[in-house]
Amino acid sequence: MTDYFALLEQPRAPWLDPAALKEAYHQKTLESHPDTTAPDRESDFAELNEAYQVLHDPKRRLHHLLSLENGAPLSANQTIPQELQDLFLAIGALTQRANALLEKTGRASNALSRSLFKPQIVEMQKEVGGLREKVGTLDAAASAQLREMNSKWQHDHAGQAAVLSNLYLMFAYLGRWSEQLDELTFKLSSN
Repeated sequence: MTDYFALLEQPRAPWLDPAALKEAYHQKTLESHPDTTAPDRESDFAELNEAYQVLHDPKRRLHHLLSLENGAPLSANQTIPQELQDLFLAIGALTQRANALLEKTGRASNALSRSLFKPQIVEMQKEVGGLREKVGTLDAAASAQLREMNSKWQHDHAGQAAVLSNLYLMFAYLGRWSEQLDELTFKLSSN
């Protein structure tokens, strides 16, 4: 497994300074861009791009970091972190209700019939907006916690691995739910 931290000359840490990461990426890509170097360096450019994509995304960065530290990828059998379980249920219930409402509006035979569902759709959009805010707040809090973990990580890799694993799951679930809520917002707005 390629160590993307080493490839982009970044510290092997949970949080990376985005500006420094971007600068290192640009510097390295200038050196190995296929247009300015030998054709055999094209794979180096692709690997640099992949390294940047992984290290730029907190979820992917944590997965890579923990894989490097543990020598194996994270287990897929981990449970939803306790602080996300209520949100998981709320998003699931809202998605079911929204899909049922969208199905009803889809069966409406004319514009007048569809317009009768407009108040319900507007209310549903507000609920989706509220859950999107919660997801955004939790994502910001997880990012702040990740930034604070760097000093602890430097002194105690083994002791902090469980905390990082939990943060990885937070980012994974929050990212998935954010996409799900974005899709639901789109579906509701197109009715």
